[in-house]
Amino acid sequence: MKRRWGVRATLVALCGMSILLAMGSAASAQVTLGQLSPSGTSTFNCEYVQAYDELQTSVASGNSYVAPSAGVITSWSTQVGSTPGQMLGMKVYRPLGPGAYLVVGQDGAHALASGLNTFTVNIPVQAGDILGIFLLPNVPSDCGFETGLEGDVIGFQEGNHAPGSSFSLQETESKNRLNISASLLPPPKISSITPAEGSIKGAAVVIAGSNFASVSGVSFGSVPATFTVDSEGQITAAAPPSTTLGAVPVTVTTAAGSAISPQTFVYQGCKVPKLKGKKLKAAKKAIRKGGCGVGKVKKLHDATAKTGKVTKQGPKPGKILAPGAKIKVVLDD
Repeated sequence: MKRRWGVRATLVALCGMSILLAMGSAASAQVTLGQLSPSGTSTFNCEYVQAYDELQTSVASGNSYVAPSAGVITSWSTQVGSTPGQMLGMKVYRPLGPGAYLVVGQDGAHALASGLNTFTVNIPVQAGDILGIFLLPNVPSDCGFETGLEGDVIGFQEGNHAPGSSFSLQETESKNRLNISASLLPPPKISSITPAEGSIKGAAVVIAGSNFASVSGVSFGSVPATFTVDSEGQITAAAPPSTTLGAVPVTVTTAAGSAISPQTFVYQGCKVPKLKGKKLKAAKKAIRKGGCGVGKVKKLHDATAKTGKVTKQGPKPGKILAPGAKIKVVLDD
């Protein structure tokens, strides 16, 4: 049985710029899915005896309703006219095969006020998931608008299917689009860290990349770091002090997931070598190789730089100190 649209209602239009801002101005990293009814376009005042799940199976041009990547939907919007008592819910559908879909996320239904309505959500999605709506029985909503384009196709199925359930499309209608948009935050990406090495005492590190919106954490290895988000492409982090030398990955975590740096951050320092029994020349070489500096050299009795050997040193062997830390030695014959 062919479903019919309800009475059309002309939207009280906002200007084009307001629509664009409403579709996800919070962060340039956000990807806009779907489309609100353009200024001056008539919307369909849908009101059906049955509940319906609906999704945009294709668009002729413009914004897709399909997630281009994994991420998190952070908000969704619809824009309605003055018809009272309107309600609408948002759903995310995952294709299972030709005409078959799984409900993977839902928000609402919400009561709508005349004009723009925006709702904050946190719904994880995968690439290929589709933004859609659900309608309650006998409740009006300006749920869609006509475009006249054959490539704009809406699929629908009677019923309000709960998340985790699946269904097959009952029918499709062309030349129409759903009156809904959503903001998708993709996972973060790290392109570089500068510098890529620093002291075990800590260092300032600039992390370059993308999608640095809603950053919840930065870590060096398994140790959390303090940080400042300079922009959606840059973070300045304080590499936390370390008790060991060596390389660790840098991780940035946002609401949409985590990213690991393609290069590691190398902790540098002075690992105090064992010097006892070495002549001064060999001791100096070992000190510098360990990332340390030569400190005060004390000679006992008749010891010289050529004849004396190290009998004492400070600090003790094996200690991890800041880069260039001075090592004192005592020479004796």
